[in-house]
Amino acid sequence: MLPTHKPLMCSQCLEPCKDSWELEDRSCRDLCEVSFPRKHGECVTSCDFLRSVMVTKQGDCPSPEKASGFAAACVESCEEDGDCSGQKKCCPNGCGHTCQPPKNLYRGAPLKPRKEVIFEEFLAGVLEVRWSSRFNVSAEPVVYLLQRRWNYGIHPNEDDATEWEVVAQTTEEHARLTDIRSGRWYQFRMAAVNVHGTRGYSTPTKHYRTTKDPSPPPRPTNLRVTNLTFGADSAVTAQLNWTLPADPDLLVHHYKVSWSWSVTSGSVVRPKVKRRKNANGDSSSVDLDGLRANRSYTVELQAVSYWGDMPLKGQKASLHFTTTHGMNKKTYKQNIFCFYRRGLRPELWSTPFYQDGQLQVRVYWKRKDISVSYYRVQWAPEICTHNGTRSTEKMVTQENYASLPNLQFSCKYKVMIQPMGTRGHTLSESTSFFTPSCATIRSKSSKHIPCPGDTVVTQSKTSARAENLTASFSVHQGNITALFTWNVAKAPALPQVTGFQVTWTEVTTESRTNSLPNSLVSQSQILPPDHNLLLVSGLQPSTQYRLEVQVITGAGEGPATFRTFQTPAFLNTAPSYRKQMFSYWKYIYIFTCRHLLK
Repeated sequence: MLPTHKPLMCSQCLEPCKDSWELEDRSCRDLCEVSFPRKHGECVTSCDFLRSVMVTKQGDCPSPEKASGFAAACVESCEEDGDCSGQKKCCPNGCGHTCQPPKNLYRGAPLKPRKEVIFEEFLAGVLEVRWSSRFNVSAEPVVYLLQRRWNYGIHPNEDDATEWEVVAQTTEEHARLTDIRSGRWYQFRMAAVNVHGTRGYSTPTKHYRTTKDPSPPPRPTNLRVTNLTFGADSAVTAQLNWTLPADPDLLVHHYKVSWSWSVTSGSVVRPKVKRRKNANGDSSSVDLDGLRANRSYTVELQAVSYWGDMPLKGQKASLHFTTTHGMNKKTYKQNIFCFYRRGLRPELWSTPFYQDGQLQVRVYWKRKDISVSYYRVQWAPEICTHNGTRSTEKMVTQENYASLPNLQFSCKYKVMIQPMGTRGHTLSESTSFFTPSCATIRSKSSKHIPCPGDTVVTQSKTSARAENLTASFSVHQGNITALFTWNVAKAPALPQVTGFQVTWTEVTTESRTNSLPNSLVSQSQILPPDHNLLLVSGLQPSTQYRLEVQVITGAGEGPATFRTFQTPAFLNTAPSYRKQMFSYWKYIYIFTCRHLLK
């Protein structure tokens, strides 16, 4: 029987149940002393119980004199139940220990639930699953585990189904699931568990599919140009990258890509011929060829899925970029402007230009509502590499474009556009862009351009640098997410930190199948001074990434610190019997602890 705990010790009772605990590596006392330095008796008792579950299987060992065949051999073929396959236990035979089938395997264990279930669907993708037990009579609490698997498609197919996963644990004979998706065939199975063990899972249920039609694929995210290749006769090839959707209703069949360039003449934008191509649904990059140097381009990306013979097209994502020859990587990234097509749909950002003694940029958008008589435009810097002002500027225009004057160098700006008209206020739209450094603008001008802090000729530097670059990875439903962290090295007379320039780059490997040869996937951004961490999702398995961090202070930029990390591989192996049984005991133990502490 489990010991009775005081409510005050509930945290100690449940602490060893956390997934982060590695019970096999260290003693329970050592593990508990870390979390509870002073008093840890309940924690040790709880830990010892869980450890015994890991090494002891259900059932009893038969009498030594009943052993026969190899089971009666005078050898030490095992030390604990975990050394034996399947349901066999490590049992004595009078002169040694061998793996033997247990007796009383299911004594005290509850019966399997019936496989017949009732499905009731509610709004917003909520499904209630109800089942019935087989007259279970148990003095101890019974916990039901509900597992689920599913497959895409018009028809059910167990060969293409996912692995079984636990989606609910309850003492009731029903469970509500809030994540049911359209376009999928689901199967369920149940298991009843108590302190004596389990008889396993029931036979899988009939396939179930929600009555809702699947949604089109989501708009592609993180659209970016990561590489420009300049060839002869001003020919340019750009590599377009995006992040694959994490969990769509249907698999993406292919991506439609289109791009065009335009020339600005006054307030009129004249579009040129649009080119198109397709990319596979599992691709996250494509080459845009046939580009010309020193031009502005707009590219659109749209995901397409199929529901039977019917295509489902998602919303388009758009990106504006320039093919300016001779720009270094850092400056090039600052001149990429990314936005999504919705509402006002900004169509074109011109490259920031220096005129009349000030840095400016122009933005255009399409008129979508004839009732709109004018637009309110508001912009302000969010992050800068220097200690500039953060004032918000406003203007009103009746045109479908606006020139934003008096911009600061090396800043990230946020712009909001709100239509105004006879119908009153409508929802505003926002987007962001980066301004280049003063040195970049100066290098492209034949005239002298004054820069802030022009008392010195060379760019100011500082000794401030990042240290202790670390990375931790998590894998969830096939998506790898990295958390990068760092610290600022302590130094005498350290100037005030104003931000961090952070760049992560994928080191190209031959094993990556959805990338182009000799390509890099890279992203750079400026973070505020209180953000010494970066969360990046959608990384590739078993791939090396290079992290580079540069400290930005009021005195200038410090030296870059970099480190290379490798992401983990996907582990799709089925859980062993030992781990499966441990999960059963873990669920029942957590519930029993809470039950006794009420």
